[in-house]
Amino acid sequence: MILEIAGLTLLVAVGAFLIAPMLRSGRRQAAQATWPRVRCEVIEQRYRAAGNRGFAEYRVRYRLDGRECDRFVGSADGLAHTGKERTSPAPRLVRVHMARRPVGSAIEIMTNPADPDEAYVVERELPARAIAFATASVFLLLFLVFFFIAFD
Repeated sequence: MILEIAGLTLLVAVGAFLIAPMLRSGRRQAAQATWPRVRCEVIEQRYRAAGNRGFAEYRVRYRLDGRECDRFVGSADGLAHTGKERTSPAPRLVRVHMARRPVGSAIEIMTNPADPDEAYVVERELPARAIAFATASVFLLLFLVFFFIAFD
């Protein structure tokens, strides 16, 4: 009996661990969907490293509400390329990613109307809420199956 309860508790904990970040990401995506989008020009690229993670960032120039803006922008979800530090493929992967947006090209960014200094590159993201609901459904189904098997 104790093993069944522990197993079900573990199943619920793993499900919550997987679903919680997706729900947070879904809220972020919903909020950012209302932000204004601006076409701008890439004037510089840089690779930013943090531990074994590497990030692609772009310095862009654009006009917003009548003022000229010039800042570095990156991925809204903070996506990074990772790898072991000594043999890390991260710098190479980031360069491949940056090659899609070369200096001089036009890209689209989204800016936070409440804080114009907050801006991100517009990228296609996975629908986080849909993934969270699908994952929750699978875990609920597993929970019910295991519950009826364990306490039959």
